[in-house]
Parts: sequence; C-alpha cells; structure tokens
Amino acid sequence: MDGAVLRGGTMELSEKIIYLRKKTGWSQEQLADQLDISRQSVSKWESGTSVPELDKIIKISDIFNVSTDYLLKEDITEPEPEKRMDSCEDRLQQAEFQSEETAQQTEHRVSSQEADSYINLVREVASRMALGVVLCIWSPICLLFLGGLSEYKGNLTENAACGIGLCVLLLFVAAGAGILTFYGMKLSKYEYLEKENIRISEDVRRIISAKKEEYAPVYSKSVVVGILLCISSVIPLMMSSFFVTGKEEEEFFAVVSVCILLIVVSAGVYCFMRFGLVQGSYDKLLEEGDYTREKKRFNKATGYFSVIYWCVAVAIYVAVSFRTNAWHSTWIIFAVAGILFAAFEGIIHLVCQKKN
Repeated sequence: MDGAVLRGGTMELSEKIIYLRKKTGWSQEQLADQLDISRQSVSKWESGTSVPELDKIIKISDIFNVSTDYLLKEDITEPEPEKRMDSCEDRLQQAEFQSEETAQQTEHRVSSQEADSYINLVREVASRMALGVVLCIWSPICLLFLGGLSEYKGNLTENAACGIGLCVLLLFVAAGAGILTFYGMKLSKYEYLEKENIRISEDVRRIISAKKEEYAPVYSKSVVVGILLCISSVIPLMMSSFFVTGKEEEEFFAVVSVCILLIVVSAGVYCFMRFGLVQGSYDKLLEEGDYTREKKRFNKATGYFSVIYWCVAVAIYVAVSFRTNAWHSTWIIFAVAGILFAAFEGIIHLVCQKKN
C-alpha cells in the first residue's frame, strides 16, 4: 500500500485516514473543508492524539467510498468500496430498516447524531454529578468533628457545635442536591434509553462498540481504585481503637477517624460514579450490561412494586418506633426489609422469566 504504514498486517485509523487522503491527492486543509472542520482536527486524527466522532467517521467513509469496517478494524488493510447511496443519512436509514423488528414491542430509533450527543453530554456531566454525590457524603463531617471537639476540648459548647454543624450539613446537601438535579435534568431527555427498546444502525453500533472497548481499561482501573479506597477507609478507625489510650482521646479520635473514613469513601464513590456513568452510556446505547431488553422488562415489572414496598417499610418503621419509643433498636426493620426485598425481587424475576 503506497503511503500506508503496516505493522504486522494491520493499520490503525489514523494511518488509514492519511492513506486515503494522500491517495486522493488532498491536503489536510482540503479534507478539513470536506468535513467542515479545522485543519488542526485532521492533524490530530492523523497523529493519533484524538479520534473522530461518530458522524465524522461515517462521513469519511462516505467521502472516500470505503466501509466503516475498513476504518475501524485494524486487521482490514485493503479498502472495500461500498455501494453508495444518495447521502450518508440514506445509508443510515437503510441500515436501520434492515434490522429485525420486534413483533410486540415498539423500538425507539436512535440516530448517529443523537448517540454522539448523548455520549458527549454524559462525559461532560459525569464529573459534576459525581461531585454532587461527594458533597452529600461530606455533609455530616463538620457536624461530627465539631461534636467530638466539643466533648473532648470543651472550648466549644455542644449547642454551638450542633448549630454550626447542621448549617454546614444543610449547605452541602443543598449544593449536592442542586448539582444532581441540574445535570440530571440535562440527561432527562435521554431517559428512554434505559426504559425503552432502542434501535441503532450497524455502522453506529460498531463505532460505539469500538469506543467502549477503548474505554474499558480506564473503567476497569477506576473500579479497582474505588474498591481499594472503600476497603482502606476503615484503617484509620481501626488504628484509633488499637493505639489511642484514654477514654476521651479514644472517643475523639474515633470521631476523627469516621470523618476520614467518609472522605476516603467519597473518593471511591467518585471513581465509581465518574467513570461508571460514561460506561453506562455505552451500555445503554448497545443494550448491554444492566440495560438489556430482558432487564428493561423486569424493571418495568418491579418499578411500582419497589416504590410501594419501601413506602410501606418506612410507614411500619415510623409506626413501630412511635408506638414503642425504641428508636435505638427499630432500625432493624430496614435490615429485614432489605433482605425481604431481595427475596421478592428474585421471585418476580423468576416469574417474568417463566412467562417469557
């Protein structure tokens, strides 16, 4: 292949773009004009520092009359011309209409632009939504620390510690809830992805699968780091109980250890949520993982049951607690309710499978 760099019979996307451009006799600027982008973007693609978006890859295949398989799969080094249609949109619609239609269920068709917009939006809001959860986890830290400090040192009254701590708690919860609500509303228009059956063209499916595969190592590392942080978060609490002598000192350092525990756990939760949201966006579009069609049917069947069940559990907890005034021990109702909920959910899942 003239102008192409082969490594063990394979070519990367960046090398294929260079090869196709030079074969056509275009400069980077001419290719950029065809794609309606800047020359710097083409330069980044060819250097391998960035990857074209979904719609650009499809447009490149359309311009050079090659398949998206040729562009995305490294083991295909010879371009196979496709029978072109009037436009890129026509090809996408044709691919979508060729997919099998479900007899009893409607499918929501997702275009390449819509899928691309959703992935970019999730990448944009993931870190901010993770921060919102972190703020909620941090909210009781000030209250716990000042409460322990007032008991240990005595320089701060219990009422002052409680008042300041509650104010900080409410501020953090308000900030966290505000962030989650604001960015959650941005994602609300894509709720159908986790509730309805969707249909995407084979070209778009291959591109999303390639992006998911590329992101997999990042997600795996974040899960490992998150698990390690959550496990190691109890170390300060254990050390305070082993090495601190004296009742007052032990109680105060136990409170400080709990504060450290919350901070470390929040870092682990940030890893789970920040990278898990992006991973979830790929799973939703591909209907994999927790978003398969079977699980969507199951979630529809159990959705109302979950709401009713936990409302009843809370009502029982409040009624029993007021009746017995044993608030210190009635929390066990939630432990029992959690175990029973898992059992009921398993039964419903078996019933749904039997019906299917």
